Amino acid sequence: MGLAEFLQWNISLFLLIFSRWAGMVMIAPVFGARGVPAMVKLGLAVSLSFLLYPLLLDKAPSIPTEMIPLVGVIIKEVLIGLTLGFIINLIMAIMQGAGQIIDFMIGFIMGNTVDPIHGMQSPMSGNILMILTTLLLLATNSHHYIIAALVKSYDFLPINPASISYGADFFIAITAKVLMLSLQIAMPVFGALLLADIGVGLLSKTVPQLNLFSVIFPVKIIFGIALLYFMIPFFGETVSSVFDTTMRWTFELLRGWGR
Repeated sequence: MGLAEFLQWNISLFLLIFSRWAGMVMIAPVFGARGVPAMVKLGLAVSLSFLLYPLLLDKAPSIPTEMIPLVGVIIKEVLIGLTLGFIINLIMAIMQGAGQIIDFMIGFIMGNTVDPIHGMQSPMSGNILMILTTLLLLATNSHHYIIAALVKSYDFLPINPASISYGADFFIAITAKVLMLSLQIAMPVFGALLLADIGVGLLSKTVPQLNLFSVIFPVKIIFGIALLYFMIPFFGETVSSVFDTTMRWTFELLRGWGR
């Protein structure tokens, strides 16, 4: 191998490593938050690629030398990074789904605010839950496990894999599990507010002169906010459990791809 071919191979290897990391950093929780500047994301992806480059250099992966096949492999690596980041980011989707259910019961559903993490409209309770989740992930160094998971992905799925199996069935099952976990997180507040609705309904039957709509909304808002406050001591354990679940999904996907 001449000097030109040697340099081309090494540059191509770095680009392929960077492509997977860039896909993950773009969408993964903590790293992919809208508040993180684009240059910080780019710098993080480049830095992590430099750190991983010597480890993958020893494995000497097969890299095409022609332009079109190389672009195809780069796109494949970006899609792998995006998929892994998406699976890990489901922890935020679960929290947002739980907040949507809670807001529906409290009556905040018409007052959705702009989510500062993703820059879109989201439920108020979901906003609070996602911000708390991000802070807890940073406080417990869980973002280190996200980086470790992507490093481990090269053991299951090396650069330029011959094929990628594991189709739509896995993602359909994951969607059902996300909805189930969102409902489980919101269920204490959902059940308590449902009982409050029943209590106010019985009260309106007992006192027909009572204006139901002037009573039920303040009661549900105060009751719902109080329940969210009492959930805070248990929220750390909830985030830890959901994060462990998303990481299991990530490695289940990697094992399926590595078959």
